[in-house]
Amino acid sequence: MPDPEDLPHYPIIELTALRTVLGSRLGVRRSFRKDACKLISRLTPPLDVSGKEHIPASGSYLITANHYSRPGFSTSWIALSISSVIEDEVTWITVTEWVYPHQRRERVMRPVMRWVLTGIRKGYGFLAMPTMVPGYATPQQRAEGVRKVLHAVKQNPNIILGLTPEGMDVPGGRLGMPPPGAGKFMYSLNRMGLKILPAAIFEQEGRINLSFAAAYDLALPPETTSADIDSLVSHEVMGRIGQLLP
Repeated sequence: MPDPEDLPHYPIIELTALRTVLGSRLGVRRSFRKDACKLISRLTPPLDVSGKEHIPASGSYLITANHYSRPGFSTSWIALSISSVIEDEVTWITVTEWVYPHQRRERVMRPVMRWVLTGIRKGYGFLAMPTMVPGYATPQQRAEGVRKVLHAVKQNPNIILGLTPEGMDVPGGRLGMPPPGAGKFMYSLNRMGLKILPAAIFEQEGRINLSFAAAYDLALPPETTSADIDSLVSHEVMGRIGQLLP
């Protein structure tokens, strides 16, 4: 566990989340980018950004970022950091619920957080995807989540999507592999015209860092079979993110 004195100072985000959830009950839509910029401006020290020149100036694309985690770090700062830098609104693909495997608080916290996440998703216009933690969602539920995202892309040719392909915390804060099906999902989005923009979040020398690399299209070998696409794409996407990490 890092020394607290060597970590950035993160402002409180709960009040913004509460306003978003309560507003969603009244049909109020908020700008996630606007909220992100306000919260990021209060970071001490400021967010360090590199590779900003790689962000596409126009068109639709898919941002793929690592699911950075450590005890005491809110993964909300992944989306907040990226959305504060992208000049247009990013539509984030978020899980429908948080789960607490083998924890006594699960019975209480799961429905509470499901309500909170639903409010945040509606308040910001995010897209839903069932949790990737094994045993908590059926293949049919995940397939339905994928269909809704693909439909949203068809309806909005200029959409900018945000995704953390790992879908969950990885022990030790390491870079992990996406769950089965994630590779094919990203491949489908790329074939629909969304270039993939790699992004990496990490903490170093007392500040939070965000790095981007050049956007790219997936180019699979001609002999690639349908069964191999998922693994090959996942390795390609995570490899590109990994190159941005220290």
